[in-house]
Amino acid sequence: MYRIVILTGQESQKSFFTERIFKFCAGRGLFPRIEQYCDQESFFEAVRTAAPENAVIALPGVDGLNAAEHLRALCPTCKIIWCSDLDFSLHAFRLRIDYFLLEPVTEENFCQGLCAWFKRKIPVTRSSDCNEHNKEDHS
Repeated sequence: MYRIVILTGQESQKSFFTERIFKFCAGRGLFPRIEQYCDQESFFEAVRTAAPENAVIALPGVDGLNAAEHLRALCPTCKIIWCSDLDFSLHAFRLRIDYFLLEPVTEENFCQGLCAWFKRKIPVTRSSDCNEHNKEDHS
């Protein structure tokens, strides 16, 4: 089964990421298993058991950097969106992160990250597929 994991310490972020991922994937006929974690210990235990295809890391400061480095070491092929309150863009490049977002994360820039995840995995029928997704009513 296709699996996406989310690591964040904030309840509101878990809901935001889960809803956006589900809606984005459902619009493409995918229904992955989405797992949410709020602590790194249980997150990495689950990742060691079975590597996810995709991951979202949204932790503040150095916690996010450490989590991104550790996840990349454990899962070299996992596609990662990393959200941080500090500009770790050079580290993200070095770690081959698929999409780095400096907080605050918006629906629009998160959707761009999702498009970066799936541009090679899911055939896009229109070149403006991600742009059209951004224009949908998200209420």
